[in-house]
Amino acid sequence: MKFGVNVWSFPRGTALDEAMRVAKRVGYQGFEPAITDEHVSMPRDEFSSWWRRVRELAESIGIEIPSVATGLFWRVNPLTEVDRALEIVELECLAASVVGARVVLVVPGVALPELSHGECIARARSFLERASSIAREYGVVMGVENVWNRFLAGPEDMARLFEGLDTSVIKLYLDVGNTLPHSLPVHWIDRFGLDAIAQIHVKDFNMAELRFGIPLSGDVPWKQVAERLRSLGYRGYVVAEVPPYRGHPFKAIEDTMTSLRAIFGDPT
Repeated sequence: MKFGVNVWSFPRGTALDEAMRVAKRVGYQGFEPAITDEHVSMPRDEFSSWWRRVRELAESIGIEIPSVATGLFWRVNPLTEVDRALEIVELECLAASVVGARVVLVVPGVALPELSHGECIARARSFLERASSIAREYGVVMGVENVWNRFLAGPEDMARLFEGLDTSVIKLYLDVGNTLPHSLPVHWIDRFGLDAIAQIHVKDFNMAELRFGIPLSGDVPWKQVAERLRSLGYRGYVVAEVPPYRGHPFKAIEDTMTSLRAIFGDPT
């Protein structure tokens, strides 16, 4: 497996070049940047130039960019604002194609009380079906992340969402920490298997305190997670998405690297 770290693991305002250099120094092989509001407002040529600089920066530092994320789907809900959400998908795909990333992270919607559970599934599936044509055009994979969006609580819900979709470009972006408290990560791994998992986010979740943290600080069954992934032959990225400590900007990702080595062994 390879170890990566997400840009959200750094304090807000950390310069991208500093984050990448620190990630490389700590030992991460990959860095996951994200599409922000700033990027949405850019003209397309400026947008492409910005991401070319990111690629050049990564190459100069010697770190890979395996994927591109975004938090914008929490404000632009694909269940109700389909066209705007598709524009975000296209920006992710364009950025990924520029930097050479294979995966873009997608949240397929957030449930609303005026929609039934079945309607949420149907609308999310329709969104992903339209988005898949964009992913195919750019030659990337959409990693649909399991998040606390109130209608995809377990692996069977996600499997139901994927029914009838093009799973060559639509796969699961498994966030191990997000499975708790309502499901278990090993059940997600068992249900989807190697071919249907695009990539993996790692963080922990403390059930008693109801908070996220670095791996080995909570209740994720890491031994079983590592065993399942090894048995599948998973050799892709596990990307840390951990909250930074309040007292030091980079200590959390340093401690996370120590945890990842204890869980999975040395990166390959």
